[in-house]
Amino acid sequence: MTTPGPPIEADAATAPFFTAAARDELLLPRCTGCREWHAPDVTTCCGPLEWAASTARATLVTWAVVHTAPHPDFADAVAFRTAIVELVEGPWLQVRLTGTDEPVAGSPVRIAFAHPAEGASYPIGVLEGP
Repeated sequence: MTTPGPPIEADAATAPFFTAAARDELLLPRCTGCREWHAPDVTTCCGPLEWAASTARATLVTWAVVHTAPHPDFADAVAFRTAIVELVEGPWLQVRLTGTDEPVAGSPVRIAFAHPAEGASYPIGVLEGP
């Protein structure tokens, strides 16, 4: 799946996340001490963090419809939905929301992946009904 937008570039800290996204897999940092799951940008906890496979299932928390392109590469994509979802493991993730159903808070969301021609692959949310 591809979606418009500027290319995303991985760095050393985010490489495992984006490498897994290219394989259609959602990895999240998990603390080896307290076993808590964290959002992809978290780098510290009470123990070392390891990248672990997520279920890639979530619940819709909130969303917005973007009517003005925040970057020229989004010009052909407006209006689109952006959302915050709560993953089964606990962390929240911001994603572009796809699917034909109208968003309803609490709706199930499946994490899929966009594979742009340029830049890193990244997660998107697919609504799975109210």
